[in-house]
Amino acid sequence: MVLKNLGQEISRRLLGPREAVRVGGVLALTAEEIRQRIEQGERIRTDGFFEKDSSGRSGAEEVGESVLLKCQREPEEKKLPYMAHLLSGIVFDSEISADMAHQITKAAEQMTYRQLCLIKIAVIKDLLNLRTSNYRGHGPFSKDLYQILYECHDLYNRGFVSFGGEASLGPTDMMPGRMKVQGLGGDIFNLMKLGLIPDEDLTPIIEKLK
Repeated sequence: MVLKNLGQEISRRLLGPREAVRVGGVLALTAEEIRQRIEQGERIRTDGFFEKDSSGRSGAEEVGESVLLKCQREPEEKKLPYMAHLLSGIVFDSEISADMAHQITKAAEQMTYRQLCLIKIAVIKDLLNLRTSNYRGHGPFSKDLYQILYECHDLYNRGFVSFGGEASLGPTDMMPGRMKVQGLGGDIFNLMKLGLIPDEDLTPIIEKLK
């Protein structure tokens, strides 16, 4: 009912054709995943997340609206299925408060699809034979490589990954083979089901980090 009401409310707003497709697609994916998980025996959280407060809105409504509005404006449409996983995951996890859900949703919005790929790469790095030393003294960088290193450094600065306890002051301090997901980065990986990112999206990044 929350998803249905949110869909109706957002559809009454001025949406461009592409925005309508994005929002509708995420709604459909979220509803289908929730249905499948219930059929598999999982139970929706019962901690008051769906109960209205003094403002007349529930945490579920606020978080759902936040996710859908971010998807409405998301130009990297490869991110959208993972935003749907995020929303459906929050529905079942009572350890994710409304405040934390907003925090994770905002973080997901600010990340590029390539950074979502980097989070998965950090989780499976031991299988990839990535470079374990930093890039100091590396010499000229190709544009493809330094873009990736800047995105790694951004993840580090936000506390989503670490490099074995080593301080990283800039992109040349990145050590791909020692990159490890931590803190909120782990929640993002789990809730967004980033393990489902296809290998073909990872391969061009992995090749640059060897």
